[in-house]
Order: sequence, then C-alpha cells, then structure tokens
Amino acid sequence: MVNNGKLATMLIKNSIQKLIFYWISSYYIASMSYYILFLIMPYNYVFGAAYRMSLYHLEFPLQYIAIPCFFYGIIATFFSNKFRNSKIKKQVVLTLLIIVLTILLSSPYGGMLWHFHDMQAGYFPTNWLEVLVVDGISWGLSIGWFIILTSIPYNIFGSIICFFLTKKGAKLFNAKS
Repeated sequence: MVNNGKLATMLIKNSIQKLIFYWISSYYIASMSYYILFLIMPYNYVFGAAYRMSLYHLEFPLQYIAIPCFFYGIIATFFSNKFRNSKIKKQVVLTLLIIVLTILLSSPYGGMLWHFHDMQAGYFPTNWLEVLVVDGISWGLSIGWFIILTSIPYNIFGSIICFFLTKKGAKLFNAKS
C-alpha cells in the first residue's frame, strides 16, 4: 500500500519526466524539421512573415522555436492523461486545443523576443522596457498567429508531430506509472 506522500512524489516525478520528454523531444524534432525545410524551401524561408517585417525569426530560428516548444511541453504534460484515455477523434480535438493554447501562450514571448532583437539591431528606444513588454506582448498576440499560419509546410508538419508526440508521451509514461 502506497501512502499519500509517496503517491504525490511519484506523480510529481512522473509529471517532471513527461515535461522534460515533451520539451526535449519537441525542440529536437522542431529544430531538425526547420533545418530540413531550410534546405528545400525557396530562398530558405521556412517561417512566414508580415509585409515589411524585420525577419529576426529567420536570423535566430532556434530561439523562436524554443518558445512554443517550452509551452507545448507544459500543455502536453497537462493533457497527457486525458489524451491517453481518449478515442482518436477526441485526440485530434485535444491536439488542436494544445496547438491553439501553445500559440496563445507563446506568441507574447515571441513578440518580446522580436523586440529584443530589434533593439539589438540598433532600434533602442529610451522606454525600452515598456516597448519590450507592452509592444512585444501586443505585437506577438496580434501578429504571432499570422506568422505561424503562413509558415507552410512547417506548421502542417508541426501539427502532425504534435499529435504523434503527445500520443507517444502519453503512452510511454502510462507504461511507467
């Protein structure tokens, strides 16, 4: 018989292992996918962009990939057990929910990173912290989804990988618990 303290410790340990699995796996797969597409996409444009936008996300792709992978790991860990116990149709719906939540949570940070890179490029305002936080968050929320939407075929592969990676993690850590 397992006492409540041991059970809680086991659940926390399992959650941390899932989180690390999702973080590392998603970042590795997303990075490798980016570089494969980089080799075959015209002009090496894997990510979309808004008109007349500085393309810092093309200069520093791994930093911009790390942000959604971080949030995907948290969200996938949270939905993992529900994902494992669902039928395929509900798994697809959960995957779409994971993708939407990942975009919503990571876009503000992507916007902040874009403003940080803009400041490094020489556009350093006197109210830099306000620009970084307020404009970064609002620009990220207003433009981030568009950049992701126009990042074809990267976003399509990412959605498919999200489904299978979430499924693999749910299955893998069900066997361990």
